[in-house]
Amino acid sequence: MKLTKVEEEGLRLAVTLAQSGTQMTLPELSEKEDLSEALVAKVLSKLRQGGVVSAARGRNGGYELACPPESLTVADILRALDQPLLQGCFNKDLAATSSGTCCPHGKDCGLRPVWRRIETQIAEVMERITLSDLARSERHVERRIGAVLP
Repeated sequence: MKLTKVEEEGLRLAVTLAQSGTQMTLPELSEKEDLSEALVAKVLSKLRQGGVVSAARGRNGGYELACPPESLTVADILRALDQPLLQGCFNKDLAATSSGTCCPHGKDCGLRPVWRRIETQIAEVMERITLSDLARSERHVERRIGAVLP
């Protein structure tokens, strides 16, 4: 699994909003995360469309989380950015080769159970780790992951 820049920054911006507990402006978020305002605006637009953040216009405008951070998971944020959680070779939509034919290992592949197991565990962590967890210390997140995975 590889996160795109938009996914990484989307998670970081959501964490920043969770930590602040208040509305923040585009310039404040840009400065806090050391990102261009254009990138922050692009990511926040996707997060707004996905229901993760809300935006208020005007002199007292800014961005804030649309839901309490305890109710937003890592998976929710990634889905709001229109990204599949994982893209393994076992996904039927991605099984075509560059020539447009199906994978030659479609019927029997020893890798498929490995990818499925990895996907299951990653998805489980993403569904259980909340934005509230991420807004806390690294040690807290490590303990939460330990509680999620046996």
